[in-house]
Amino acid sequence: MTDNRMAWWRWLLFGIISIIFFHITGSTFTSLGVVLPYMIEELSWSWTNAGLGFTLLALMTGLASTVPAWTLRHLGTKATYGIGGVIMAAGFTLLALADSHQRYFLGASLLGLGFPLCASVPAVHLINNWLPDKRSFAIGAYMMIGGLGGVAGPLVVTGIVSATGSWRIHWWTMTAVSLVLVLIAIAFVKSAPDTAAAGGQEEDSAGEKRSDKVYQSAVNWSLREAMRTPQYYVIVAAMTITLFCGVTLNTWAVAHMGAMGVSASIAAGALSAHAAINSLSRIFGGALATRVDPRWLLASALLAEVIGMLALAVADNPFTIALFAIAEGYGFGMCLFTTTVLLVNYFGPKNNPEILGTMNLITTIAMFGPVMGGLIGDKLGGVSILFQGYSVVLLIILIFVASMRPPIKATGSKKVTGSGL
Repeated sequence: MTDNRMAWWRWLLFGIISIIFFHITGSTFTSLGVVLPYMIEELSWSWTNAGLGFTLLALMTGLASTVPAWTLRHLGTKATYGIGGVIMAAGFTLLALADSHQRYFLGASLLGLGFPLCASVPAVHLINNWLPDKRSFAIGAYMMIGGLGGVAGPLVVTGIVSATGSWRIHWWTMTAVSLVLVLIAIAFVKSAPDTAAAGGQEEDSAGEKRSDKVYQSAVNWSLREAMRTPQYYVIVAAMTITLFCGVTLNTWAVAHMGAMGVSASIAAGALSAHAAINSLSRIFGGALATRVDPRWLLASALLAEVIGMLALAVADNPFTIALFAIAEGYGFGMCLFTTTVLLVNYFGPKNNPEILGTMNLITTIAMFGPVMGGLIGDKLGGVSILFQGYSVVLLIILIFVASMRPPIKATGSKKVTGSGL
């Protein structure tokens, strides 16, 4: 493959995986909550049963987080995207045909099973292989595009339902788009360039031009080795508390602000602004990560989330509402980006599917955030104290992140700047 064709092909590949991420993000977590009221009205379901489907979607997404690592190693990248896309198409089909709780629950569960097979684990694996010289920028841009899918998802739902009068047509549309993207992925996705030699990946991964202040391991760590380091758990803890904040605020922020006298339209607008800033902060991180140590970007994200959670706890006026949307939006997106990049920088690209997938599995515990909010809200009449509690945990993890140093492997690594925590 010539250099010009290689450059064209790798950006085509990047475009394909980014569109897939845009689609699955916009058609699942951000769409389901918008479609549910239509489904509840037509099918006479309770909110409890409808909400259980959303829980199953989140639970299965977390539990299946390590599956892509296995499929990538044993079946390849095409198969990973192909299987994931077909599973998601089956899930959308069941939602389109839903006339019972069982069919709805199974459809939501299939979406959760297929989601990680088409999301960040295989995508970062491909970026490591195809764009090692643009890795940080590409990961940031990829995550930004996925975030924009979350912004577009509700608009797509309302547009289709308004135009057709049927929520089922929305799900059928998502089925068709998934199948088209499956065919495109099977046709074009390729795990690595033809010129990649057995040991070439490690050499290529050092091609990204970066400041000497930005650490990058010259050796690849296994999952077991990475999990023996405190740095791994600090990074995982940062992502876990961030997801606790994210899923809890997405569930309860509108109700919380409504109880404080904020109109539903303003509260919804704050969440939309939060989603947009969340998305843009990811590409901002990608632009900075080769010049500023991602550890400090992660620290800035956690500090912003502290501010955002404290502002949300008292969000009853335009200033605190805007502060929440800006600070928490930036913090969430930047944390999502920097934890992914730090795992590659600290532990190398070779075993990243297992290392990243295992982090995603551990963070599944964040699904209890909405439940905690509900229990606290029933007992205390509000969730302000939970948001304040999150800010304390964020501050503690921030201290650990600020004191974190790159891990050392016994065989040595490139430019070790510290000996650990």
